[in-house]
Amino acid sequence: MFLINFLYTYNLNIPTWLFCILAVALSVLLGSLGLVIFRKIFPTSLNKANNDCISLSLSTVGLFSSVLISLIVINVWSFYNDVNQKVNVEARNVEDFYHLSQAMPEPIKSKLVANVSQYIDTVVNEEWPAMTADQVVSNKGRLILLDTKNLLLSYKTTDLMLANTKQALYSKVSDLFDARRDRLIATKDRVPDVIWLVMFLSAFLTITVSYLYTAESFSMHLISTGFITATLSASLFLIVIFGHPFQGNMRIEPTGFIEFRDQNLKSPIDKIVK
Repeated sequence: MFLINFLYTYNLNIPTWLFCILAVALSVLLGSLGLVIFRKIFPTSLNKANNDCISLSLSTVGLFSSVLISLIVINVWSFYNDVNQKVNVEARNVEDFYHLSQAMPEPIKSKLVANVSQYIDTVVNEEWPAMTADQVVSNKGRLILLDTKNLLLSYKTTDLMLANTKQALYSKVSDLFDARRDRLIATKDRVPDVIWLVMFLSAFLTITVSYLYTAESFSMHLISTGFITATLSASLFLIVIFGHPFQGNMRIEPTGFIEFRDQNLKSPIDKIVK
């Protein structure tokens, strides 16, 4: 699963379903091979008289593994959805800022719109590729927001409507600061190594205890072990997917930013050409 985690994170052109099949197939292969080796090393050390005790142990260990992994799958799924929501909130804040800026007079209106366009280009063309590659994101986006904030602070007016619009724009800039920070923090959040260790240990123990069970048919024993291994590996693969919201084939994309840019910031000629 460590290999699958690495491949999924850094090879973006391979479909997720193919990765899932690869992870399950590889796990079942290793689990079945382990059973064959175990039966050759301990051919007669265990017998059917032990099956009742082994069944109780298998039920206990299996229940612990299923509950533990299920809780973590739910947690990382919630994390993935939360990150996706934060990205959408940031895109909506950009759109709201743009529409509010249309009420401002020139020349500050053009400067604000230019900053919006530059911010979106930075997010889409610079920050997102860096997040996808798990690299350090530059400070350019923050500097654009800071420049926008300074533009608003330097603008003075006695018009009450413009003053209210300016205040609303300033509030949106603050929201963008928060949204961008939350997005970047999400790139650093990972399932802790100790949790991975406990999950792998519980899965390993479940599969090992299944080896101890003695079935009349070795083929049936092999099939049941394969089912257990496939279930555990598929659940762990879900944690790999949802634990990397900006990597892999199911990564979150800056769709909201791109759609807004195409609809509002492209010239009529660009739209016709497109």
